[in-house]
Amino acid sequence: MNSWHSFLHQQGASIVEQNAISFGEKPGDYPGLESNTTITPLIHLGLLSVKGADSARFLQGQVTCDVQQLSLGHSLIGARCNPKGRALTDFLLCQPSEDQLLLVMNHRLVQQNIDELSKYSAFFKTQLLDASEGYQLIGICGEEAETLASNIPASYHYPLSDGRQLLIVPTEDAIPVWQQLSTKATPIGNEFWHLQDIRAGLGHVQTETVAMFVPQMLNLQAIEGISFKKGCYTGQEVVARMKYLGKLKRRMYRLTTDSSLLPTPGTPCYLPTQKQSIGNIVQAANVDNNHQELLVVLTDEASKSDTLIIGEAPEQTVKQQTLPYDLVE
Repeated sequence: MNSWHSFLHQQGASIVEQNAISFGEKPGDYPGLESNTTITPLIHLGLLSVKGADSARFLQGQVTCDVQQLSLGHSLIGARCNPKGRALTDFLLCQPSEDQLLLVMNHRLVQQNIDELSKYSAFFKTQLLDASEGYQLIGICGEEAETLASNIPASYHYPLSDGRQLLIVPTEDAIPVWQQLSTKATPIGNEFWHLQDIRAGLGHVQTETVAMFVPQMLNLQAIEGISFKKGCYTGQEVVARMKYLGKLKRRMYRLTTDSSLLPTPGTPCYLPTQKQSIGNIVQAANVDNNHQELLVVLTDEASKSDTLIIGEAPEQTVKQQTLPYDLVE
């Protein structure tokens, strides 16, 4: 347990496998917390640092977003793909300084991506590092999120599409920043943050789903996570074919269910009348004691069904919910 985790433990947090954290709240508390301003240690996320004069040029040939559109204090959503166009990770790309880029992604995928990208970075003036220990990530939800984030000078802060704020705080400043924020906001675990991701239609690649989805299956084209005007990048041919030849057979939907079993990412889904998988879970979170919300990649046919079999669970009723953006090819 590092010093940041030790501090959070002293603040009443319980940490499970370095990936999940709670402050004693239960899913039944979530509806009441929707009207509060909350803060969450995003310990499930990590940072891949790309630093050096050629960093932007290097990344431009590796990711789906147009890195040239990035500027100081702003962020871009994107993905990195294998040659078959399957997403190896998604990320929020930030630029804290002129010669450094930070990719916020699943913590467990940072080193894997460094190892793979290192095969190509040797030809550029750039350095790849796992910066997860040098910074701590804090998420703020609620009406006061922007105001609170703006009053933290010892951090970089980035607004998300639904109004939440992401703080990237140097580790040496993380404890005083948390102490300042916790006087104005309620500490809460990261399942509540996952629930907000689901409602924002933000599907994330996790260890179980690496190379499972093309970026369009995660609806990245609907949230400006794919540029179809930039030059080539790894997997670009497949991604472009999905758009221009109309071959996208599956996409991500938001569903609710009253199942008591929270499915893990990658769990296959079936129609009651078919034995062949028609999709996979991207992410799931509890809404309250009796309901769950899911992001699920499904075929168009399966998305119209009001019953699904998820993994080995019994057949269950599902209801499709709206997403905050239009589904496009």
